[in-house]
Parts: sequence; structure tokens; C-alpha cells
Amino acid sequence: MWIILTIYLLIIAIYFSIKLKFKNFKINIKELFKRDKTSLFLTLGTKIGVGSIIGTTSSILIGGFSSVIWIILFSFIFSSIIYYESYYGNKYKKNNNNEYVGGPYFIFKYGLNDKVLAIISLILLIILYSFLFQMIQFNTISYALINYLNISKTIIIIVSSIILFITLSLSVKNILNLMNKIVPYMCLLFIVTSLYIILKNINLLNIELFIKDITNIKSILCGLVIGIKRSIFMNETLIGTTSTTSASDKNNIEVSIKYQILSTYFISIIITLLVTFLLLVYLNENTIITDYNELLFNIFNTNKYGALFLIIIYILFGFTTVLSGYYIGINNIEYLTNKKIYLIIFKILFIISCVFGIILNNNYIWKYTDIFIFIMIIINSYSIIKLVMFYDRK
Repeated sequence: MWIILTIYLLIIAIYFSIKLKFKNFKINIKELFKRDKTSLFLTLGTKIGVGSIIGTTSSILIGGFSSVIWIILFSFIFSSIIYYESYYGNKYKKNNNNEYVGGPYFIFKYGLNDKVLAIISLILLIILYSFLFQMIQFNTISYALINYLNISKTIIIIVSSIILFITLSLSVKNILNLMNKIVPYMCLLFIVTSLYIILKNINLLNIELFIKDITNIKSILCGLVIGIKRSIFMNETLIGTTSTTSASDKNNIEVSIKYQILSTYFISIIITLLVTFLLLVYLNENTIITDYNELLFNIFNTNKYGALFLIIIYILFGFTTVLSGYYIGINNIEYLTNKKIYLIIFKILFIISCVFGIILNNNYIWKYTDIFIFIMIIINSYSIIKLVMFYDRK
């Protein structure tokens, strides 16, 4: 299933890149940082979650270090899709109480005049990102708290519920302001902590293992499938979050697009490479570890504060994803209806899904997340392809 989807996305990405004449790769970072960075931090908060760390780790455990090469390579290739997602997300955005709202619903309704698929895409986006993605965050964080700080599951559920009740009282504007404050420091903390561990253990860096792995045919082929799938997941290609966060941008449309692509490169290159080097510090040919959480904690646990650092990073990454998941759901619902009952229902379901993330086995969560990602990619790709090929004649 995923192999067919990968080929399908690859064809789309190449077609879009040719149509754009590869201009989507050109980014003037100095110019961008002079602009309002709200949508950049929202995008990073949306796409950087615990999955950004464990995703690379699990990819290497399954597909070897060659998967890292494919993750980075296909992030460049898929950036042409990100370009058009951002473009149409921004083009069809609407004003909602002095804040902008957009995404798959608006692309279908105002771009293609398809109200049925608009509603379907919105429901799927909320189920996938506002519910299932949050379950992944809470599942990973609770695993770390239970296994490395010996905190009981009951306490985690109680404390998480209290934090969620407080968080869900925030307005859309307050969520964006909070993301602006948390995301830059969150990213900086991860980069500094990772570099510290890598440099401190530079003599243990197993470059030979990396070279041996990426030149092995079996590893290359296995890493290809795993790496492409992980690239799609990490960059949330055609899941709907790119068009949604692009719509929140108050800059012009070109700046909005470049912020989306910049965040893609940051996640797929910077974070992926840092995690890769962290693994190379710890792994050797005789290392046998099948659980990515165990592996990560062994790496960070270079001193008595290592595990605590990783848990803090987990919580920060997870919290910004929770904020963005709530933002995406509540912003769309507030635009569609003024009836508070729908907002209350959404908040209750949001809290329940987060609590279930603590309780349920992660295999079940990932299974259904994979299914919904697959469906969302098919639906959203239909809208983007149709707009590019038949509506957009520029």
C-alpha cells in the first residue's frame, strides 16, 4: 500500500518541481527573519513532535542508516508538494475574528466548490491531527515518565487532564502567542543538548558503521521504503497541516510558502542529522536494541541529568503539538459555527483522546494513524493536483 503511495507521490513531486522550475529550493533566510514569524513557529510546533525524534530513531532501527539519506533526499523532492499546499492554503484562507483560518476544508470549498469533500477532509483532519497525533504524543511522554521517573499512570492522567483543562481555555490568539514563545527555545534546547552529547562523546562516533550501512545494497533498499514513508510523516506531506498553518500567516503568500519549506528543511535535515549522530555515538555492530525509547534514553543518559533532559524535550515537543492540534480544531470549528455546544464537544473529545493515548498500546495508535494518513494524502492530493492542472493557469 505504502509502496504504491510512494510512487504516486514521487510522480506528483517531480511534476510539481518541473512546473515550478525548482524555484521552491531558493530561500533567503536573512530576509525571512525580518518578517512576522507566527506561522513559522506554528508550523514548527505543528510538525515537531516526539515523532520527529522517535521517527528517525525507529527508521534507523528498521531500515538502517541509509534511511536517513532517503529522508533528507525526499524532503527536498517533496518540497514542491509543500509549495503548492502552502500556496493554496494561503490563497483560500478566510478571516476569523482578526485571525486567519484555512486548510483542506477551505481549499475544497472555495477552490474547487466541493462542499462534500470539504466537510469530509475537515472531519478527517480533526480525527487525525487533533486526536490521533495527540495520542502519540501522550503515549510516548507517559512511557518515559513511567519507565524512567517511576511516575504512576494514574498520576500522569490526573496531571495531564488538569493541564489540558487549563490549556483548552486559551483563545486562538493566545495559543499563537504561546507558540511564539515556546517553539524557539524548544528547538534551541534540543540542538544544544544534542550537540553537547555528540561533542562530549566525539571519540565514540561510529562513522564506519554509517558508511558500511549506507553502502550495503540490502540496507539501501530497506532504507528506501522506510525513509520515504518517514519523510512523508515528518513533513506531514498532504496531511493538511501545511495548508492550515500557511493560512495563519499575515505575511504575503511568498513569505508564507518559504516559511513552510524552511520548517520542512529544519525538521528533515537538522533534527534528523542530530538524532543520527546521537545514535552513532551509542550504536555499534553488536548492539541489540529493538525499542526506540530504550535506545534514546541510553543515549541521553550520559550523566544523571540525561534522562531528565530527554523527558523535558519530549514534553516540550509534545506540548507544542498539543497546542497546534487544539488550534487547528478550534479555529476551524469557530469559523464554521458560533454554537458553543460544538466547541464543548470538541474539547471533551480532545481530552479523551489525550487520556486514551496514555492508556492504549502504541501499536494500535500507530496502526490507525497510518490508515488515516493514507486516506488524507489521497484526498488532499486530489484537490492540489486538480487545482494545479486545471484551475491554476499561471
